[in-house]
Amino acid sequence: MKTLLPSLAAAAALALLPASAAAQTNAGTTHIRHIFVSVTDATGAPVDGLTAADFTVGEGGEPRVVAKAGPARDPMRIALILDTSDAAAPALTHMRAGALAFLDALPPEDEVILITTGRQMRVRVPPSTDRKKLKDTAAGLFTDGAGTVLMDGLLEIDERFFKQADDRWPVLVIFTSDGTEASTGSREKEFMKWAPRLGTRGITAHAFVFKTPKGSGMPEIVAENLTHNSGGRYDVMNTTTALAEKMKALGEQLALDHRNMRMWYALDIQTDSPGTPPLDVAVARDGVRLQISNSRR
Repeated sequence: MKTLLPSLAAAAALALLPASAAAQTNAGTTHIRHIFVSVTDATGAPVDGLTAADFTVGEGGEPRVVAKAGPARDPMRIALILDTSDAAAPALTHMRAGALAFLDALPPEDEVILITTGRQMRVRVPPSTDRKKLKDTAAGLFTDGAGTVLMDGLLEIDERFFKQADDRWPVLVIFTSDGTEASTGSREKEFMKWAPRLGTRGITAHAFVFKTPKGSGMPEIVAENLTHNSGGRYDVMNTTTALAEKMKALGEQLALDHRNMRMWYALDIQTDSPGTPPLDVAVARDGVRLQISNSRR
C-alpha cells in the first residue's frame, strides 16, 4: 500500500493559507483569473449584450486585460467523488442514498462524473447526463478497501476532466472519511501549488467529511482546504444518517445557483498576481449597478 510522506501534513496545512501566501513562487507568471459580474439597470433588470470591450478591470490598482466575457450560462460538470476505502465502510449505505438524492436534485442538462477513491481512483462513469446509468452505478458501489487516494484523485480529475472543458462550470462534490490518505507522497508539492488556485480558476468544491474513531485527519484537512479556497460548503459529521438529506440540499442549492448565475457575466482576466487582490470593475454603460464575485454563488 502506498503511504503518505510525513511532510504532507505540513504541506496541506500550508495550502490552507490564502493563495497570496501559499503561491508566491508563481509571481510574474501570467495566468487567467475567473471572476463573475452581475450588471443590472436602475430597475434591477439584467443588462444583456455586453462583451469584453465593455468591461474595464483593475486588480490591486493595476489595469488588467479582459480576455473573454460572456453570460455565465455554461452547464455544470460535477465530479462526484465518493470514498470507498475501509474507513468509509460504515457509511456505505448512507453514501449510496446520498448519491442518489444528490443526482435527483440536479438539473438534467448538467454532467456528472462518478468517481471512487478507495484503494485507487476509479472513474465509474465518465462525464454523463444519463441519470439512470449514474444512479444504477452509485447504487451498486461497494467498499474497495485500503485507504483513500483523495489527493491523487483530485489532481487526476482536474487534469482529465476540467482543464480542457472551458465550456463547463466545474464543481467538485466530495464525500470522504477522515481515514488513511494513501496518495503518492511525491505529488505533495504539486498539490500545494494546485489547491490555493482552485477558486481563481472558477472551480467550486463542496465536501462532506465522516469522522471516524481512528481517523488520520488528512482527508479532512484536504477537504477543508478545498472548500476554504473555493467558497464551497464544508460539513463534518460523526454519523452519516443525515447524509442523504444533506446531499439532496446541496444538489438543490447548486441547481438554484446555476439558475441565478445565468444573469451574471463570466470574465477571464489576464493577471500575473498569485493571489486574489481586490478588483475594480467598470462597465461602459450609464446608470448600471455591479456586483462582483470570485466564484459562482
